[in-house]
Amino acid sequence: MKDAKKPIVAVLALVAAAALTACGSGDDSTTAADGGESATVTGQFAPVSDEAKYSKVSGEAKLERSSGGTTVSIVVSGLEPKTAYIGHLHVSSCGQSDPGGPHFQFEPGGSDEPPNEMHLQFTSDAAGDGEATTSSKREVPPGEAGSVVIHVDDHHEMTGAEAGESESLFVHEGVDHSKEGGHGEDRSGHQGGSQHSSGKVACAELEGALAEEGDSTAGGDVPTIVVRNGEPVGGVQNVEFRAGEEVRFRVSSDEAEEIHVHGYDLAKNVPAGGMIEFAFPADLEGIYEVELEGQAVQILELQINP
Repeated sequence: MKDAKKPIVAVLALVAAAALTACGSGDDSTTAADGGESATVTGQFAPVSDEAKYSKVSGEAKLERSSGGTTVSIVVSGLEPKTAYIGHLHVSSCGQSDPGGPHFQFEPGGSDEPPNEMHLQFTSDAAGDGEATTSSKREVPPGEAGSVVIHVDDHHEMTGAEAGESESLFVHEGVDHSKEGGHGEDRSGHQGGSQHSSGKVACAELEGALAEEGDSTAGGDVPTIVVRNGEPVGGVQNVEFRAGEEVRFRVSSDEAEEIHVHGYDLAKNVPAGGMIEFAFPADLEGIYEVELEGQAVQILELQINP
């Protein structure tokens, strides 16, 4: 009986060895250095400014989720030399009329500074190149890292060292930007709900392209409202259509809820962690609220123009 078992043991050993070899030859980008799971999303920067001087901006943004935390890094070229810039993680697509939409916030409606937001502050070098990285001990929920948008940092005053050497600045969780680099207390340009679109230079798409090719409205990509903890991320959105057009928008939520379009009296249930889409003709002119019916919380203002 012992001899009969030897071939079986040998076969099992070969199978185990083959399995180990297969694992070792695959892409290990989903395994963190500490053994935890990780996932990386990358996107390429493209200009979003009308200014000719930014027409050749390019580079890459990378977001990595690992062991419950998040790291965002950017490498970019084609900027103005020796100029202060700041990048933010946004919740929406680059293709929207306001590229990127509102800033991503771990606690929607909270502070517009790290650690509640993810900022990447840097100064371009003499060649117009720059890079930065920022990390958080919290994980950005999957699907909510819409894009990274680079702005001209009008609130930053360059120091002598920066003007002379243009070293890249690295931003880390916990840094109070309101106290460094000439930032005053007025940070209205970086508020989660108030985006200074005119200062946007480039955008890199991460998870914001939720609409398939050809899936668009007159305003660009299908608007997507992200609901977290019973509140719309970035505040109540305003979406406009003309009478006769097709109204289309999506709602994703971390909790199960009924989404109700008042006036049109349409309702759909979104599952926890899921997404639903509304599509209907704009045959009633006026302004209508879209709510989380169970919590009576408005998430969208729908305006139908003549």
